[in-house]
Parts: sequence; C-alpha cells; structure tokens
Amino acid sequence: MNKFHSTFNIQRSASNLQVGAALLAALWAVSAPAAEPASRNLALADCVGLALENNLDLRIERIARSVAQQDVAAAQGGYDPNLTLSAKRTHEETAGSSAGTAAGALEVLGSETDNDAFGTSVGGATALGGLSYELGARLGQSDGTRDGNPFDTSTGSASLTLTQPLLKGFKTDSVRYQVAVARKQSAEAAAQLEARIQDVLAQVETAWFGLIEARESIRVQEDAVQLATQLYEDNRRKVQIGALSRLDEKQAESQAAAARAALSSARRAYAEAQNQLKTLLYADHRSVRAVELAPIGELAAEPVATDAAASGERALERRPDLRQARLALERQGIAVAYQKNQTLPSLDLVASYGVAASDESSAGDVYDRMEAADEPFWSAGVALTFPLGNRAARTRYAQSRANEEKQKLGLRQLEEKALVDVEDAVAAVRTGYEKVQATREARDYARQALEAEQRKLESGKSTSFVVLQLQRDLTSARNDAVQALMDYNRQLAALALAEGAMLERHGVEFAEE
Repeated sequence: MNKFHSTFNIQRSASNLQVGAALLAALWAVSAPAAEPASRNLALADCVGLALENNLDLRIERIARSVAQQDVAAAQGGYDPNLTLSAKRTHEETAGSSAGTAAGALEVLGSETDNDAFGTSVGGATALGGLSYELGARLGQSDGTRDGNPFDTSTGSASLTLTQPLLKGFKTDSVRYQVAVARKQSAEAAAQLEARIQDVLAQVETAWFGLIEARESIRVQEDAVQLATQLYEDNRRKVQIGALSRLDEKQAESQAAAARAALSSARRAYAEAQNQLKTLLYADHRSVRAVELAPIGELAAEPVATDAAASGERALERRPDLRQARLALERQGIAVAYQKNQTLPSLDLVASYGVAASDESSAGDVYDRMEAADEPFWSAGVALTFPLGNRAARTRYAQSRANEEKQKLGLRQLEEKALVDVEDAVAAVRTGYEKVQATREARDYARQALEAEQRKLESGKSTSFVVLQLQRDLTSARNDAVQALMDYNRQLAALALAEGAMLERHGVEFAEE
C-alpha cells in the first residue's frame, strides 16, 4: 500500500514537471520575437547578373535563338546525299508459233523470262550553282527460254550523271535559298535576343530604382508620423492645462492618423516593389518569398552632357531592333531574287558517263568487264522547259517585291521613331536634372520653414494649424525630391535604352555566335 502510494507521487511529480516545461516553452514562444525575414543586399550590378542568369523571358528567348541556329543546320541538310537501294524480280511469258517444219509439225516460238534487277545510287544537290549529281550502279540477271532455246545473261552498268541549271535554279536553287533564309533568321534571332536583354536590363534598373524609392518613401512617412505624433502629444498636454483649444488637438490627431495611413500605403508599395524586382531576378518566387531584397549603393544626380543628334546617330547604328529589321529586309531581298529566278524557263545541261557490260556465262565476268571499261558510254544534252503563262511564279515575284517595299517603309518608320525616342529621352534627362535641383531646394526651404514655425509656436507666435500645414508641405517636398531623383536615374536608363547602349551601360558583352 505504501509502495503504491509512493510510486503514484513520483509519477505525479514527473507529470507536473512536464506540464511546467511545456508551459515555459509556450511562454517563451509567445514572448520570443518573430523571426525576421532573411535580407539580401543587392547592388545594381548584382541585380543585372541575377537577371541575366535567371530571368525567364531571357531563357525563353535563348531557346528561340537556339532553335533558329538549328534551322540553319536543318536547311544545310538539303545538301546531304540520298542513298537509294532497289531490288526487283519480273517474270514474262510470250506465246507464238511458226508455219511448221518439213515434217509438217508446228514449232512453238514463245519465250519465258525471269529477270532479277539490283540497283544502288547516291545523289543529291551541291552548293555549286545548283549542280546536282547521281552516281549509280545496276546489276541484272535474266534467264529462261527463247524460241525454245535456254539462255542466262548477266548485265551491269555504273554511271555518273550531272545536271546543271543554266536559267531557273542557277545559283538560286531551293536548297541555297533555304540556307540563306535560315542564316538571316538566325541573325535576326540573335538581334532579338540582344533587344530582349536590353529591355530586361532596363526593367531591372527601373525596378531597382523603384525599390529604393519605396524604401525612401517609408522613411519620409515614418518621419511624418513622428512629427505629427509629437505635435499631437504637445497639443494634448496643452489642452489638459487649458493653454490650447481641443480643436487644435483634434487637427493634430487627424494629421497623425493620416500620416499612419500614408505609411501603410508606403509599406504596401515597398512590398509590391520587392515582388516586381524578384520577378525579374529569380525564376522561382517561392524560394525567395521570405527574402527581403535590400538595394545598396548611392544614386547619382550629376549633370550629363547630352547631344540629341549624336545620340540619334548612335541609336540608328546600335539599336538591336533596327538591326533586326534590316536583317529581315535583307532576307526579303533574298526572297525577291529567288522568286524572280523562278519566273525563268528551265534550261538544264545534263551529262553522264559510265561503263556497261554483259556476259552469257557468269556475273563475275560482268564485274571484270566493267572494271576493264571495255563498253563505255556517255551522253550530253540540254533540256528546255518553258512554262506557258507562268502566272503563279510571276504573281509570287510581284508579291515578294511588294513585301520588300513594305519592309523598307517599316524600317524607315522604325528609324524615325528611334530618332524621336532619343530626342524625347534627351529632353527628359535635361529637364529631369533641373527638377532634381529644384525639388532639393524646395525640400530644404520646407524644412527651414517648418523649423522656424515650430520655434514661433513654442514662443506662442504661431498656431498649431500652420505647423500642421508646414509639416504636410515638408513631407510632400521630401517625396517630390525622392521622386525627382528616381525619375532622373530612370531617364538616364531610358536614354541608354533608346540609344541601344544598355549593355555598355552595365558592362555586359553579347556574343552573337
């Protein structure tokens, strides 16, 4: 009995210890600060490197370029030779009779023949002005009876045939045309990839500036909340001692609440700016959902010398979208030349040479006689095909010329737009720097005005309403200064993009292999 009671007490004590440990763990978990999200410091150069490596748009564009490069190899496959093997067996029977023999009997003159034929050839097109070739060999075995007499004959031949177009297909054959078009399309894909890289880098730079702007806006709003709250606390104390009306207290309280609301909006904008930059830098959002990107580096606001004419010339020379349009125009020129050639009649020079042999005894003797070339043969001639009407070819040629003219006008339109884009970007940079200077001065003046008015309020020579208004003016001026600084840096990036110099701006080299 005592033993059982002692054991029960020990178990109850152990249970109490476990409950106490659990309560302590729960209290520690509640009181412990929440885990801070991981922070990753990123300079603009780091963002550029991550985007070039991870950005999904660039990955897609790289695959498109790889496919275009493979199209060149596929088109060159038109020069691959074709190997043809054939085997055929035929059986023929004919019936006939003669007037008969001296004994008066009819003589049957029919025949029965079995033919075995085997052939092999290698042929295809070449890059030599449309020249095509065929190298072939044929063997045959015939046996049976003819006019009542048995026979067994072996035959063989080997020949090379060359066909050279002289009009239609001369230097503009279909294989050469497909290869030339594929090469231009591959170059266009490279230019398109470069253009996409420049666009993504511009987006990264803009998003990076936007994140800094959102962070600075939070700081501005935090200061605004602090100023409004401090004034509210001062006014509340003055109301309690009867030195100020309750209206002044409520006005200050209202502005403090408005400042907190603006701070919440700034924090939401900061979170959105985080996601915008993450989308450009990473391919898996879930892996960086809990990571806070912290932009590091100072934004410059130094004046930049601009020359709209020189920038325009650089844009015409370096912008990848213009280079892509020029390559497309060159590709269309290839199509025009090909379609023009297709309107010509076909005039082909055909020549062949070979050796042949036959033997009544064995196939082995045929091989020996072919090797000795005792029975050579050759041929040469021309074949002319003149299409009557030829409306399809002439219509396609007219369409290709119209498309070429259309692309010329499109290229000119792109060039004019590029010049306008550059001039707009240059004007934006010039006025942007002026705005930076003006907003900085306005911010400094607003700070000085608030400080002076606060001193007047402390000495009883001003009102809380005026101080509240000046606080709002200072917050607005600080936001304007941050916005102007961000805009100026974005405008510099926009100018580099308009000039086609975004890669140079970030020290990125693009290989066109």
